[in-house]
Amino acid sequence: MGYRLIALDIDGTIRSDDYPLSDRTREAVAGVRAAGAEVTVATGRTFRSAARASAELDITAPIASFQGAHVADPATGEVLWHRPLTAGQAVEALDALEPWGLEVLAYHGQEVYVDELSPWVEGYGRRNDTRINVVDDLRSVADMEFTRLVVVGHDGKVQSLETALRERFDSTLYVTRSLPHFCEILHPDGGKDKALSWLCGHLGIGPEETVAFGNGYNDVQMLQWAGLGVAIGGAVPEVLAVADRVAPPIEQDGAAQVLEELLGHGLIG
Repeated sequence: MGYRLIALDIDGTIRSDDYPLSDRTREAVAGVRAAGAEVTVATGRTFRSAARASAELDITAPIASFQGAHVADPATGEVLWHRPLTAGQAVEALDALEPWGLEVLAYHGQEVYVDELSPWVEGYGRRNDTRINVVDDLRSVADMEFTRLVVVGHDGKVQSLETALRERFDSTLYVTRSLPHFCEILHPDGGKDKALSWLCGHLGIGPEETVAFGNGYNDVQMLQWAGLGVAIGGAVPEVLAVADRVAPPIEQDGAAQVLEELLGHGLIG
């Protein structure tokens, strides 16, 4: 039996600011599809951004975005599975964040809500083609049910925040870092592993038939869950510790190399 679902993180796994998506990766993904397997992305990007990246790979399977809290059709935008924060969860998280004095972005649909418009937030909106809405207090609009909260700050402080939030909320919220300076808070049923578990059920594929590629803190659970968890060379230590194997770095098209190897051994499809 071969692997029937390939899940790719995007940033730091198949592309970066310094290394764009390569023809080799595109060809490897095309080879996977030709062998009869499904390909998806599982990313912290917004759905719109993830859909653009998926189009570059001709992905047609549902994709997991917003750190796995959202699964949708990349072509039509139809939402197939969504686990937003409840109003109570969002308010509790915002109460816990208040003493830290960090910037908080709340995501709803393809828009972001903040209670202060800083230069960084303005720049974020421009870079991501995202509308920024300013409100007096994010708690006052928590009943919108945010897909996620993102807290932005210096690396060390954000790491301390992540530790404190995990201790406080345990399993009642999903807390992770997507980047050293980004702490993300989601519904406890969110996360890339949860999204891929739903997708497997939707497609009739078992977790053991899944290969997942990642490099960041937010990929740990996904790699643990997958039948084959592959860390990209240069991944954070937490990912390297749980991976079943380590691919070459992104500059050497590590994900493509692993896919080529699996295809060569008839292990896909």
